Amino acid sequence: MGPSTPRSPLAAALQTHFERREFKFFLDGARVARVREMIRPFCELDPFAASQPDNKYSIESIYFDTPNLGLYRANELEVCDRYKLRVRSYPDVEGSPAFFEVKRRYHDVIVKDRAKAPADWARAVQEPGWFPGDSEQGRMSPAAEAFLARVRAKGCRPVCTVDYQREAWASTVDDYARVTFDGQIRCQQVNSPRFGDRPGSWTYVDHAHASWAGTRSWMVLELKFTRAVPSWMMNIVRTLDLSRAAFSKYGRSVEGLSLGPRHRVGAVG
Repeated sequence: MGPSTPRSPLAAALQTHFERREFKFFLDGARVARVREMIRPFCELDPFAASQPDNKYSIESIYFDTPNLGLYRANELEVCDRYKLRVRSYPDVEGSPAFFEVKRRYHDVIVKDRAKAPADWARAVQEPGWFPGDSEQGRMSPAAEAFLARVRAKGCRPVCTVDYQREAWASTVDDYARVTFDGQIRCQQVNSPRFGDRPGSWTYVDHAHASWAGTRSWMVLELKFTRAVPSWMMNIVRTLDLSRAAFSKYGRSVEGLSLGPRHRVGAVG
């Protein structure tokens, strides 16, 4: 029997609803290597990541916001019940569809609803009242319809594309726990809901000047789990004396592209 096909990120992407907690940290190269060493007894590299160059795969998202960037401002204000609207794709996966996502945050709990977008999703988000037909390929799920309803109710439009490289590990000792390293985080302003419109117009936001975090480039470590923090995760945090960071890829991109003032007014719930 030949080797099995690596499980692509789409397998996880097809999960439509989940709740979890996320702790984020900034790491330099030395600490990235140390964390990798410490998680090996408890985790295995994501099979699809393991099949890619440097054990990483690309994630690309188009973020939507209100005309006055109310969703960005809600994040800056740390409103206890806030959300982001995005369309996500996986460029390294041949034939990858796009996914509608609503990522809500209730205090420290992340609630994500995801739905496969229709093939003509760009038209769906641009034309109020337009929905695909009732064919098997065109019919949308309730989650997709809910995403579009939220976009239309708030008058949201595409603001920026965020692209980054992810190295993902999954726990072998917990029901659900993941460790991800995100780097090469870059963004570009967009005016239309389409991926790849401006291939050369990127601004990087994971370097010292953009992050105010030090003198070198860094990666974002995310520890993800459902309820109690796994003991092995807590051991990593204590041993390396890690401090949680408040970091939003979308928020940092808005600032990096100078799309909105950093004063804290006008949040949208």
